[in-house]
Amino acid sequence: MGGVQTATTNDQWYILRGEMKYGPYDYKSLITMIQNSELYDYNYVWASHLENWTLLGDLQEFSKDRLCRLIETKDHLAGAFKERQFPRVNLEVPIYAHNDHSFFDGHTISVSENGALVLLNDPLLLPGQKILLHFRSSEENPQTFNVLCEVVRKNYSKQRLNVKSGLHYAVRFLQVQDQGKAQLTKWTRGGVSKEETNGILKVHE
Repeated sequence: MGGVQTATTNDQWYILRGEMKYGPYDYKSLITMIQNSELYDYNYVWASHLENWTLLGDLQEFSKDRLCRLIETKDHLAGAFKERQFPRVNLEVPIYAHNDHSFFDGHTISVSENGALVLLNDPLLLPGQKILLHFRSSEENPQTFNVLCEVVRKNYSKQRLNVKSGLHYAVRFLQVQDQGKAQLTKWTRGGVSKEETNGILKVHE
C-alpha cells in the first residue's frame, strides 16, 4: 500500500471525491485545505510516490507530528498554517454530549475560547453536525456549563468501531453560557504564554 515512501515538497497531489479526481495540487495547497476543513483524514489522495489512492490520515506527510515539525523548524511551508487567534491549553475535563438523538460521554483534550479537541464515545458524528457539550464539574471545572458546538473535524480510525468507541473530534464553539465564557478565559489566559499554547499552530482543528 501507499504511504511507505516520503514525498518531496515538489510532488503533485490529487484528491479523490466520489468518482471524481481533482488536481494536481502542491503540498502546501493540501495543508491549506486541511486548515480550512476542506480536506479530512478520511479523504483519499494520491501522488507519484504512492502505489495506490491512500487515506490522508495514513500518510506521514500529513501527520500532526510532521506538521508540527514544519512549524518548529520554520520551514517555508509554515506559511500555509493559520495564525491561532485564541490561546489553547491542554486540559482534561469530563463532558457529556448530545446530538438531538442520544447522549454520550467523553472528555476534553485541549480547549480555547473558540473551540476544543474532545474525545467522545460516539464514532458516528460528522463534520458540520451541531452538538451540545455539557462541561461537567471536576477539580479543574468548579461550575458546569453548556456549549453549542459544530464538529469541524474527526480523526479517522481503521479499527472497527462500536457505539462505545471513542474518537477525537475538533469542535468550534457557536454559543457559550456566560459562566462558561469566564471559565474558558480563566483556563486559556490565566498566565499561559503563547509559546506554551502553540500560539501559531492550528493543526487538525
